[in-house]
Amino acid sequence: MENANLQAVRRLCEEWPRLTREGFNQLLTADCLYINVPWLDRPRIGADAAHEALSRYQDGWRVECRTLNIVASGDVVLTERLERFQRPGETTLTDLYVMGAFEMKDGKIAKWRDYFDAAQAAPILA
Repeated sequence: MENANLQAVRRLCEEWPRLTREGFNQLLTADCLYINVPWLDRPRIGADAAHEALSRYQDGWRVECRTLNIVASGDVVLTERLERFQRPGETTLTDLYVMGAFEMKDGKIAKWRDYFDAAQAAPILA
């Protein structure tokens, strides 16, 4: 099961900029709790809500995601990632290093917490 958990999390981490709503629903439970830890007051509940939060980067951005390290222990998967953002027509890249904690249930992501420096993410949010 750990291998399947690793594969599901790796797919989400590396493909979220291109995943459709259906793709999110394949990987996340219907009641998945998704939190960007710098903003604890903005949790997202459900695969659709996670997709809505991230889909704004699917249009208007070029996003490359690399998993630098990934490890599983039972139903928990931890990742270290590099997410690189670039606006179309611009040469400036914004690198965001992210640590993610994922809790799995029946092969799907039930809880997802991303930890990163909010100041490093500021250019992406502007």
